[in-house]
Amino acid sequence: MTRQGGRPAWWSVSTTRAALRVLPPGGARQRWRAELTAELWGLSRGEQLRHTLGVLRRAPALRAAVTAPDRVVKEDIVRTPLRCRLHWHTWVTQYSSDGTSRYLKCKRCPKESDFEQRPPLVASG
Repeated sequence: MTRQGGRPAWWSVSTTRAALRVLPPGGARQRWRAELTAELWGLSRGEQLRHTLGVLRRAPALRAAVTAPDRVVKEDIVRTPLRCRLHWHTWVTQYSSDGTSRYLKCKRCPKESDFEQRPPLVASG
């Protein structure tokens, strides 16, 4: 008796999830795992077997596609120094490009402030 539709068999889900362990951990693995196991719903046992074997066979190619240099988005992670996160900035007076106004800029982070609204000084000691 073949099982038509409904919940996928445990062996098919487990094997599909195990095959996707070759992907790097993170968002890509979770997305592909959710997508490929969702495709098992509503398939007969034979179709689940065919799908699972296809995932096993193509998992290395999927890894190559996911980790290809042109597919990986490199993000510059800007880390704010601890002193700046505690609002202990080191202010420097800067002048506008036309030289008519001045403002304060932190030496360590990109924070700026109006010169008239000088930030409060932190008492040391």
